[in-house]
Amino acid sequence: MSASIVIAFKGHADIRASDPRSIEIVDSDTYAGRPGVIGYQAMFDPRELSRVRGRVNVTINCGGVSDALEATVSPLFVRGAPLVLRRDPATRPKGLAQASSKAASDLDRELISALRRPASTATLTITQLSDQAPLPGVLHLVAMPIGRQDDLSPRALDVLMSVDAIYAEDTRIAHDNLSWRGVRTPMISCHEHSQKTRAGMVADRLANGARLAYVSDAGAPLVSDPGAALVRAALDVGAVVTTAPGPSAVIAALSISGLAGGPFRFAGFAPRAGRERTEFLAAVVAGVDTQVLFESPHRLALLLSDLATLAPDRAAALCKDVTKQTEAVSRAPVRVLSQDVNRDTDVRGEYVLVLAGLGPVDTPVQAELADLDAFIRALIDAQCPTAPIVKAIRTVTGQDRTAAYDRVAALKERRD
Repeated sequence: MSASIVIAFKGHADIRASDPRSIEIVDSDTYAGRPGVIGYQAMFDPRELSRVRGRVNVTINCGGVSDALEATVSPLFVRGAPLVLRRDPATRPKGLAQASSKAASDLDRELISALRRPASTATLTITQLSDQAPLPGVLHLVAMPIGRQDDLSPRALDVLMSVDAIYAEDTRIAHDNLSWRGVRTPMISCHEHSQKTRAGMVADRLANGARLAYVSDAGAPLVSDPGAALVRAALDVGAVVTTAPGPSAVIAALSISGLAGGPFRFAGFAPRAGRERTEFLAAVVAGVDTQVLFESPHRLALLLSDLATLAPDRAAALCKDVTKQTEAVSRAPVRVLSQDVNRDTDVRGEYVLVLAGLGPVDTPVQAELADLDAFIRALIDAQCPTAPIVKAIRTVTGQDRTAAYDRVAALKERRD
């Protein structure tokens, strides 16, 4: 910080300044009677204040009377956060600074008397201590709207306007979504193929006190999106990693599917091919809990066809473009959804598939049910390896490994 930041504010007749834990300047004089408050109606440039880092000197002046203290600016401070300086050294999500050498009750009482005078005005001047080594910064993981752009939360907007840089899965999408809101923060591309090379840059910047944000194209970062390398880099240098959560396609689809209400498992995207895909789908249909999957439009028909082979009558909900104007939900057995998608010649959009779980079997050890054997035979016919089938049997029936293997072997012999 090249120059001091000056915050102008007003005094109030009801200032108590008796709090031994904090100093606070509030927006409205309604709160002037709180024990930590020393003034209200602060005026300052939030862009300048968000650039303050590390240990600072703070001088409070009113009517020619002043007092001074030191504090450490919180790496989590962003525009819109309350102007609170706390004695507590812990980093908190709200407030300007921590580890303050003084609280309201420690301030010069002549200064407090001056603040109580009618129409009193005062200043709080913050000057960065240049001889202090920088503290590690913060990486904000900011959730972006999954459809409607007005779903972006006010706090997320404050974060994106306050950080030094925004790392984005696609800078073009991020720019289009944020520029009209007045976000002018520099953006740097960080997608699936570049995140590992960006991690070193991010680590260096965070080690020197930078405040950074990461956004994916939609939804929460790291939920089937890149960003894990940045998080590891941030943690390695001791930076704070936090989130500004928001819209979630997983939770939104669950809530409107008609299948929610119990435990669920987020499975993400199915592998494209091979044994990995076969084992993945076998685990999905064998899951006791509700399963949530993402899929792209050009692979949706194949996914539903594969699932219809394994569990044709399983209840499911196919959620398209959640929160967008084209939002639509189809609730039907998997085989019906598969037939509908195959008949549709224009499958476009973003899809979330919610699949009902297999559910617990009432008599686990003696579950020699014909429908369960049919299910196992379907897995065998789909070339599913024996190991995941055995695992599914043990989960559903409670049988030991040997009995489950014997069951699969017997069904294979019958097929032969």
